[in-house]
Amino acid sequence: MTGLRFARLTPDALRAVLELQREACGPLMHPLTEAELSDMLAGPRMDRGMVLGALTDRALAGFLAVQFPGRSAHNLGRDYGLPDGDLDRALHFTGILVHPDRRGQGLHRRLIEAAAHGALPPERHRYWFATVRPENTASVRGMLSVGMRVFARKPKHDGHDRLLFVRDLSAPGGG
Repeated sequence: MTGLRFARLTPDALRAVLELQREACGPLMHPLTEAELSDMLAGPRMDRGMVLGALTDRALAGFLAVQFPGRSAHNLGRDYGLPDGDLDRALHFTGILVHPDRRGQGLHRRLIEAAAHGALPPERHRYWFATVRPENTASVRGMLSVGMRVFARKPKHDGHDRLLFVRDLSAPGGG
């Protein structure tokens, strides 16, 4: 996959992110709201999250939306049993979308790897969390491919049953 670069997106990318979400979000995904995406795009300076884009010379091929939930009630670390002191070290992969023309090229995995190797320092973000509908086999495979594992299954977000994934970066083998 040549001609692809990864970069943190800024608030001026909101329209492109929303457009890609409209094109790529299928029935097995929970779309992010404009407000959620705006928070994450402004996030690095507000410590709310970030959006990493996979960019070609002409378009946004995919994005990874990451939320820093802090000690909020929806922090998946609570489901995992983290003590309050560790909740600030958790992050959520809240959206990973790839343009339909770019699917099947490993971009899901590459987005997470690019974030892990530059944008998400492990000394600050020890726990990675994500939720995926069980029937979304492509996303399940993507999470497993980056060393995440299922720790629970329960209704989340839109009331649908979800697999809850975690990766503890300090565990042996990063899992």
